[in-house]
Amino acid sequence: MAPGTEAGAFTLSASATVGSAAVTGSTSYAVAFPVLTMSALSSNPSPLPAGGTASLSVTVLDGGKPFAPAQSVSFSSPCATAGKAVISSPVTTVNGVATTSYIDKGCGAPDLVTASTTLAGATTSQTGTVNVERALPGQLAFVSALPQNISLKGTGGAGRQESSVVVFKLRDPNGNPVSGQPISFALSTTVGGLRLSADTATTGADGTASTIVFGGTVNTPVRVIASIPGSKDSAAQIITTVSDQLVVSTGVPDQNSFSLSTAIYNVEGMEYDGCPAPFGSNVTVRLADHFNNPAPDGTAVSFTAEGGSIDASCLTGLVSTTLTDGSLIQQKGIPGACTVRFCAANPRPADGRVTVLAYALGEESFFDTNGDNLYSVGEPFQDLGEPFRNDRAITNRHANANWGVDPTPGAPFNPRSPDDRWYKNNGQRVDGETFIDSNGVQGWNPAGDGQYNGVLRLDAASTRPVTHVRGALVQVLSTSTAAVTSLDAQQFSLSHCVSGTPFVNTPVTLRLAIRDTNPTVFLMNRAGADGSLDLPFDLPGNILPAGTKIEFTASNGTLLSPASIVVPNTNEPSAAVWIYPVQMQSDAVQDQFLKCSNTVSSASLTVKVTSPSGVVTLRSYPVTD
Repeated sequence: MAPGTEAGAFTLSASATVGSAAVTGSTSYAVAFPVLTMSALSSNPSPLPAGGTASLSVTVLDGGKPFAPAQSVSFSSPCATAGKAVISSPVTTVNGVATTSYIDKGCGAPDLVTASTTLAGATTSQTGTVNVERALPGQLAFVSALPQNISLKGTGGAGRQESSVVVFKLRDPNGNPVSGQPISFALSTTVGGLRLSADTATTGADGTASTIVFGGTVNTPVRVIASIPGSKDSAAQIITTVSDQLVVSTGVPDQNSFSLSTAIYNVEGMEYDGCPAPFGSNVTVRLADHFNNPAPDGTAVSFTAEGGSIDASCLTGLVSTTLTDGSLIQQKGIPGACTVRFCAANPRPADGRVTVLAYALGEESFFDTNGDNLYSVGEPFQDLGEPFRNDRAITNRHANANWGVDPTPGAPFNPRSPDDRWYKNNGQRVDGETFIDSNGVQGWNPAGDGQYNGVLRLDAASTRPVTHVRGALVQVLSTSTAAVTSLDAQQFSLSHCVSGTPFVNTPVTLRLAIRDTNPTVFLMNRAGADGSLDLPFDLPGNILPAGTKIEFTASNGTLLSPASIVVPNTNEPSAAVWIYPVQMQSDAVQDQFLKCSNTVSSASLTVKVTSPSGVVTLRSYPVTD
């Protein structure tokens, strides 16, 4: 039996053996423990200022006198249990006195502290109150507004809320939460019927208070203003803060606010695979609603490509990053925008031009004649057919040919495609081209349904509150090797200096077509095609990869045109972007006596083409003078 753990009457027995004789003996004894009590629990200072520290003391007594042996005493309280106070516990008595500290962490009310100790299985306790003063408001902070985009009244639906919960938090000067404090709320504007669920709210145990903002009928930014009296001694002192900006809008992208772009239009992708530049590109979509506010974060956009490979989808306002362990994290991005990777890979269209189609759920665009922010019957709107991926397209204009914005209902699809070799019926899908079934009716439906489809239509006539908004572009897969062709003479025959005859040094220009080696001849690059190029023969090819460096070096004559050119970032199919006029003149010199000197009279002009990956193409043209 451990000493000091049990009271009562006991017998102690002993035995021993001396030689062959056994000897035994016993004695009786009694053990008694004192009956402990505790003095009143004291707290100093009292009352305790908010955020302050108090000293708590209690004396363990035996018959009214301090119990001298060391004794463990535990302290507890409701605020300590709730994390709104910190008490050092347990502590050991010194000459019967147990002393500990009490630190306020936002209790803000009288806190009943219990001190207890146990001796020989008997527990004694005492309670006392720490009078913690209510914290004075020190700082009022905005916490959150979810969601930040509120749909117009009457336009909510799946994924679109017509209200937002706005939360604020009140702390004292020490940073602890303040509970039980009324907070007043107001809106920065009430246009269109914007309203709050409550004008006041009381902070909870964590110091937070909230209200709900309900959307009105007008597109507008709005903030919630929260305020409280700053001091019980000075009612005029006010603590005020405002929420982040909320936007009341449709939250649904519309067609004429759909924008698609690529970082590099002409990648070095016909002969190399890869995603990073120069072999691939980043394709970015930007979406906005009828009021041209960015689409809400998390709006999904899907992608499909005629060739190469492209990420299947992205979410606006978010950036996805794949870590080395394969896990995916998402971070805040640009509102209304998101980006996917386009990678050079098989399949590769023969003409090197890949149509990329992006689409999302949204609404048709309309012209709000009466300015009521809603579609009204009779107002002009864009009646969308179902999107398809036009794999015959060679420019962005062609790729978007069947869903241009029409100024009036029933107008023909616009724009048409007047200048590629597939221009006939370019706005019509052909077999094999991918289409998106917006209306659920089997087969591609090129025409709209004759009515406005969107969330801004409040009558019951619309069968589809949303449809597919879309955009497309053409990504060029250029070859690394260059083709260099002169459209004029095959050499530079410069002015010849003859002694005794006045020397007229006339510049000579050759037009050099410097492009990739794709064999496709686009309509505008054919001999005799309409336009200002005046081509003597058909010119096949696409523009070289963006960033390709073209250098001209003359070993005879003087180069008057630029000595180097960098290929621009474009998907323009016209040869106009890759025909370079190269101008030279003789470097012969004639003195005042009409005597000519010309160190070199026959050499060459060298054209050096270096692709972004380092592939070099060389071509030389004779130069005589």
